[in-house]
Amino acid sequence: MVERSELQKMARTIDAYRKQLDDLNARAEQVSAIIEEHQLTTGILHSLQESSKTGRTGARLSIGSGVTLNYIHEGEEEGTALVDIGSGVFGEKPWSEAHSMTLERKEGITLLHKDLSEQVTKLEVKITVLAEEFNAAAEQLQPPQPTQPSAATTVEPPSSPMPDEKETRRPQRRGSRFGNELTLDD
Repeated sequence: MVERSELQKMARTIDAYRKQLDDLNARAEQVSAIIEEHQLTTGILHSLQESSKTGRTGARLSIGSGVTLNYIHEGEEEGTALVDIGSGVFGEKPWSEAHSMTLERKEGITLLHKDLSEQVTKLEVKITVLAEEFNAAAEQLQPPQPTQPSAATTVEPPSSPMPDEKETRRPQRRGSRFGNELTLDD
């Protein structure tokens, strides 16, 4: 037989895991946005490299607040880009090198995203198992409901209200700590 305090502890554990799952999902979404940004960047750098072979490369660069700069690179020689090489330090790198660096970073971030996804899956399984255990334990705590009462066991409790009183009486709130029903909120 499981005690009420154990059920409450299980419910708090499940709730803590659900919060952790929400945090992991939020981080995974942030990492997905970073991956998409890197994908866009590598596409632009690749396009610049290919078009530089023609002798003239052009692009429009958004600098924010609805302002876009027109960029034109003359010559068949590859252009350069300023790349964050760490700790807020930027270095001027050829487009091909900037492209390689961005691809390498994207691979690392993709591994991080994969790890987060695996953690989410494991945590979801853990929550499901704990919720099933909680439900099974909660069923043990509640007294069994008789399906067909026999004549020998049918005894009215002395404090049961009269039929008229039941209609005027407020329904008991489900999930209350003082009620008969137990939920994950308890």
